[in-house]
Amino acid sequence: MDQAPLTFALLDTQIEAVPEGPVAALNTPQWIRPWTLIGVLGAVLGLLPSLLIQWFAPAQWMVWMSKAGLIIMVIGFAPGFVRNTIVLWREFRAHRRGMIAQVDHDVAEFRSLAKRLATYPKGELEAQARAARMGYERLGSRLTILIGGVERLGLMPLLLSLFVVLRNWRDLLALPSWIAFFAVMAAILWLIGWAGAEFRRRMQFYPYLLDEALIIQAEQSPDSTKK
Repeated sequence: MDQAPLTFALLDTQIEAVPEGPVAALNTPQWIRPWTLIGVLGAVLGLLPSLLIQWFAPAQWMVWMSKAGLIIMVIGFAPGFVRNTIVLWREFRAHRRGMIAQVDHDVAEFRSLAKRLATYPKGELEAQARAARMGYERLGSRLTILIGGVERLGLMPLLLSLFVVLRNWRDLLALPSWIAFFAVMAAILWLIGWAGAEFRRRMQFYPYLLDEALIIQAEQSPDSTKK
């Protein structure tokens, strides 16, 4: 049977198929991500009337928009907050053993995947590894230009937006426009940085697995066995 072409789509599918380890519960599940996006959009919606009031006369629909944004924000962030609180409390008691077991699990699984990749030609593996490194560096450069070092602040930009909304929830229209602007931008930049960081984290696996496959090839070559 013909071997499937070595593409990054194939590699990503193989990584996605790796079984979850002992502390996989600490990873953000797929179902939480849409709720997080809803929460961010709710925060932006709640703060938006504070900006629109600079160009439009105050109206009742702005109050409704602010209240709707606040409700959507709470609904969006509630599932992730409750789930993460329970998981962290449960995993904290045995976090050291769990982390060590997770590393052992990942090493074994990725080694097995690298062995399958080692069946591809050496030149193809090297070319894909170079492309993976270039893509990782280019994505990092683009994120730096777009959001600077916001991703290094972690949850701080998002928490800032939440603090502004919750602290002024009784009258969001009275919020100064410049504070509302920075709170909205903080939420948007956090969302961009979060998505970019998730993708960069996945891209780190590509050159690692390709390099491991090349090492396995070298170990299995006749020249290495003679030595």
